[in-house]
Amino acid sequence: MKIAGAGMTAMYTLYWAPGTAAMAPQTVLEEAGQPYEMIRLDVAAREHEQPAYRKLNPNGRIPTLVDGDFVIFETAAICQYLCDKHPEADLAPPAGTRERGRFYQWLTYMTNTVQAGLIDWWHPDFTFPEPAHQAAFKARAEEKLMRNFGVLDAGIGGNRWVTGDRHTVCDIYLAMLTRWTRFMPRTAWHFPNVRRVAEAAAARPAFQRMMRKQGIAWPQRWPDTPA
Repeated sequence: MKIAGAGMTAMYTLYWAPGTAAMAPQTVLEEAGQPYEMIRLDVAAREHEQPAYRKLNPNGRIPTLVDGDFVIFETAAICQYLCDKHPEADLAPPAGTRERGRFYQWLTYMTNTVQAGLIDWWHPDFTFPEPAHQAAFKARAEEKLMRNFGVLDAGIGGNRWVTGDRHTVCDIYLAMLTRWTRFMPRTAWHFPNVRRVAEAAAARPAFQRMMRKQGIAWPQRWPDTPA
């Protein structure tokens, strides 16, 4: 595993793996038009658990962003840091406004509630190492996720984007989380406002560039919707 250091000319270094939470900060970097170095972590080889990476991210999670001698982890924190460093990208409402408060609300809700629930569904072994308990745990996680996406759907309502008329990090985050439901028996796709906003966010050039660079794609169909 390569570690950021001498010889790298990009302003930022992003540690990533395909389809992980690195999708969001990479899209922010693309929206902002900033140069960055990508260092891929081999999850199957447990590179994210190696001591060299844990010096950057003690939790061994993905992503991590390096900005010169500054290291930051936690996806939502990275995204907000980049928004504040590059206000010209216009991915967050002005500080101190009600719109910024709503932005914080939904971004926090998505990372603390929805993303946490998706991790439970994808990795029941994190909570219950014994397989006997995992199926029931996944079923409960799915029920909670459907309720949580319902809250998001109602919150979006008739807005063009999650927080209103402005495209923000919240929309990028929503598209990422929606994609993570693609193998669930019930997906986020049948929530009409979630679907509309996620699809619009995923169609933006910056999100498309991120997917090409990661070698991933937006689902063409979802298991709980007609072909």
